[in-house]
Amino acid sequence: MPSAAGQLTAVIYFGHGSTGLDNNDLSVLRDVVAIQRQNNARILVVGHSSSRTGSTDAVNHRAVNLETSLKRADSVARALRRLGVPAGQVVTEARADNQPVFHEFMPTGEAGNRRAEIYLAY
Repeated sequence: MPSAAGQLTAVIYFGHGSTGLDNNDLSVLRDVVAIQRQNNARILVVGHSSSRTGSTDAVNHRAVNLETSLKRADSVARALRRLGVPAGQVVTEARADNQPVFHEFMPTGEAGNRRAEIYLAY
């Protein structure tokens, strides 16, 4: 991620096909909100997906992963707004499976790529 996006502050991981947040995720987001308020920072939420989908069609595979990564970013952004971050301070992006951080030959790698990264720009 380019430095213009800000500083990576938190990562939220998701289950296969999931966009839901649990109590642990909300705890992390509360900490992000506290830092955001202290610094009046802008937030960029970048959604990602693993390269695995049920579809074998390349076009559908890309579309499903892009949609899932956007829904993950939007889920985090909605939670941040509910926790008090002004809507104008939160931007979302979707990267589908274009920026994996783990090799996916093992299920743990696949799980690590199903994520939303949260950047703060001061």
